[in-house]
Amino acid sequence: MATEIELKYLLCETNNTNSKADITTEITNILLSEQLSFSQQQKQLANYYLDTPNLELRHLDMGLRVRGIKTPEAPLQFEQTIKTAGQVVGGLHKRPEYNVDISSKHVDLSLFPENIWRDSGGDVDKLQQDIQSLFETHFTRTTWLIELAGSVIELAFDEGSVSCEGYDKTLPIYEIELELVSGEQQALFSLAKILLATLAMRPGQLSKAARGYTLAAQFNASKDNISKENNLKLTKKAINENIDTTPVELQLEVIPMRGVTSISQAFQHGVSHSLTSLQRNVECYISEPKVSTLIKIAELLALLRQGFWLFEQELSVDYIEIRKELSYFIRVINWADNAEHLQELMSKSGGYRKKIAHSDELITKLQLEKSRYPDTAQIIALFYSERFNLLQLSLLNILLNNESLVSLHTSNDSSLLNFAQQKLTYSLQTIKTEMSLVPIEPTTEACQSYMSLHGILIRSLLAGSWFSTLFDGEVSREKMQSYRRAWLDIKQGISELQTLYILKQQLAVLSHPEEKLEKWLDSKIENLLLALTHSRDNAESIKPYWQF
Repeated sequence: MATEIELKYLLCETNNTNSKADITTEITNILLSEQLSFSQQQKQLANYYLDTPNLELRHLDMGLRVRGIKTPEAPLQFEQTIKTAGQVVGGLHKRPEYNVDISSKHVDLSLFPENIWRDSGGDVDKLQQDIQSLFETHFTRTTWLIELAGSVIELAFDEGSVSCEGYDKTLPIYEIELELVSGEQQALFSLAKILLATLAMRPGQLSKAARGYTLAAQFNASKDNISKENNLKLTKKAINENIDTTPVELQLEVIPMRGVTSISQAFQHGVSHSLTSLQRNVECYISEPKVSTLIKIAELLALLRQGFWLFEQELSVDYIEIRKELSYFIRVINWADNAEHLQELMSKSGGYRKKIAHSDELITKLQLEKSRYPDTAQIIALFYSERFNLLQLSLLNILLNNESLVSLHTSNDSSLLNFAQQKLTYSLQTIKTEMSLVPIEPTTEACQSYMSLHGILIRSLLAGSWFSTLFDGEVSREKMQSYRRAWLDIKQGISELQTLYILKQQLAVLSHPEEKLEKWLDSKIENLLLALTHSRDNAESIKPYWQF
């Protein structure tokens, strides 16, 4: 039994216009320029992923693969592998696996150690009878076995596809894997930094197997005779193999802290959850670019930064630079909120478009404003950039570094709850103080004051995102959710106010005044300000859940 420890990176698909030889040459030149010692090999890999019709191995949290390997120096060889439950954090994959050489592509489960089946409760004989192929991956693998800082790393460049027999749809494989053969994990990070300086790539949350299970689920859904239950199992297997790729709903993220008992654990757990969600949403944006997903990415960056503020006194000074980098990327994409407001104004199905439809000049101005924002290609280039991915590598390094906090790891549950209560109380006092300065009357000053509150309110809500689930056992979940809903209602009101204010600004510079539209807009803003005053009174009247 071995445990894979590897970093997986997806190459930018715009690079796919280059030939396999170009990428191979580029990687070799990088290694030579760094004066690293290495040996190189190329082989063809055919991989067959198997399970029973009822996905019994999936229920045992196992993945079964048969691999055919062909190299120029050796005849076709086969190997069967079974992987048990593992972990993926920030693109770092760890998973126990068992490998056995076999003479053909026909699997023989009895060759695996007996304890696998004894510990899992699986019936090896029944599984052997029912096993069948689900999907295949075929790719060319070029490997470099590299010596770096006393460690040995295998760098693999894979190019090929994922397919299901009888299905015309395939998924591309175009990626790099860095696997630790021997030595220290930090050597993986060092090599990743070297590659990121030249290659456009980003962390890969989804393994080839996860993509294969997704494709198999799609294939089975397209067949009339498929069992809906089994298709659901396949879909869940794709999710559990690594991570769900469904975009998160546009509510503020909440970090689940079940089982977390110390301040150190809380910080590391929060970084792990936020980094995983960040990479998931980057994947979603690249698959289907949407402004709403971009806003979610900005929120997750802010959630991470909020953690560095909340735990500031517990962290070493080295982590201030990471917080600065998070702030930089938040600023880079902070236009997304305005883009969404413009999108709301111009949406043909939205309520605002009907009001402004008759003003060609106004619509033209809104379209011009929208065109000034970065396009999809620029955003995707950002997500593949060296700087953005070095930031993620720094965050991942925190999760592997047990000395990331100055505070002792013996902090108990009581001290963590006290710590959380202090941070939440301070956050609430800050937003209440700022909100007390907002005029109650629905004036222009009130409108601008509410909009200036938006960032402070978000930070207060994100403090709750970090700590709210710590109090699940202290108060009912409904009390906690009721409290957060009241403040989220204010956030939603301010967001709508920002949309209306953009419209007001554009109306003010029209060559021909739109008096009727201006009157409607002023009335809309006044009503919204009155509603915000009511929401504010309601939120401040609810007893905070951490004070019960």
